[in-house]
Formats: sequence, C-alpha cells, structure tokens
Amino acid sequence: MEALRNCGYAKFALEKVAAAAGTTKAAIRRRWPKRQRLVICALASILVAPPTPDTGCTRCDLTRTVRLLAETLHAQLPNGILAPLIADCAADPELHEHLVSVLVRPSKQAATAAIERAVERGDLRPDVDTDALVDLLAATAYQRALFGGAPIDQSSARRLVDIVLRGAAVDFERLVLISEQRGQRHDSSRLLHHD
Repeated sequence: MEALRNCGYAKFALEKVAAAAGTTKAAIRRRWPKRQRLVICALASILVAPPTPDTGCTRCDLTRTVRLLAETLHAQLPNGILAPLIADCAADPELHEHLVSVLVRPSKQAATAAIERAVERGDLRPDVDTDALVDLLAATAYQRALFGGAPIDQSSARRLVDIVLRGAAVDFERLVLISEQRGQRHDSSRLLHHD
C-alpha cells in the first residue's frame, strides 16, 4: 500500500514493491501475475466491509449503511487509485470480475442485509429489487470515490435514502416518523452520557 500511496496508480511499479519487500520482481509476478491483481489484493487488505446496522429502523439502517460505505471509501482508499484501476481492468473480463468480487460486492453486503430485513419487517414492498436498490444507494458513494466531491455526510446520506425509499417503501411517512422518534431517543441518550 505504501507504494500506491506514494506514487499513485499510474506510476505504481512492481520493481518498487519488490525492493521494498526485499524480494524480486519475478517473485512478485509468481504470486500476482498481473499488477492489477496485486493492487486489488492491497486494496482488499484495507477496505473492510462496513458492518450491517440493525436498529429496527429501515431509514436509520440504510442511512448509516450509506455513511459507512462512503466513510470506508473516502477515508481508507488512497486518492487516484480506484478509477484508473477500474479502467485498467475493464478490457479483461476475468480481472474485472475479480475486482468486483473482491472490492465491490463485499462493500454492498451491509445494504443488502438491511434491505432484506426491511422487506421482512414489511417496511419495503416484497417485490422490491434488492440488487437495484443497493446499487442506487451505493452509486453516490462510489461516484464520489471515483470522481471526487464532498464526502457524504449524515444529511446527504439521509436525502439519498429518502429519495430511494419514496419509491420502495410501503409507507414512507411511517418510516420517517420511526426514524425521528429513534433520533430523539438517540440524542437524549447521548446527552445523558456526556453529563
């Protein structure tokens, strides 16, 4: 990771990695035949899949899931790495699938679990397309990680979740009411702990 952080993706060279590891480029190539695989492995070591919030509040859980994904991508991922890596893997179907399975799918598991629980609770329509909903929620976080932009804060995560929930919720207004009630309890408990 140090070589990626120091020189970026465009200037990332296996020779530098080998020198830093006290080995040879040939030894590195035996383990990672393509430099993209080494970069994916390095990123996987720092990109931890966000935990799945489970408060019983669909709006709260999805907002927290979006925030956790955005924080993971923004705080842990070196700038200027993801976009060129994706572009570099695009022409090779095997590399592209490896990138998606190692870096993208795990990061979306928390949202998938939160949506499935929301369907089970009756908060979301039973015919909701979970994969499409997850993609919609994750898209803004990935967009900003790839192309820059302000980090996703609580307010922007809530707005994004609300836009998506308006189309998928059984009763959107009830979800807003539940999250506001939980927010008031959460704010009260934080005040008690700070006194």
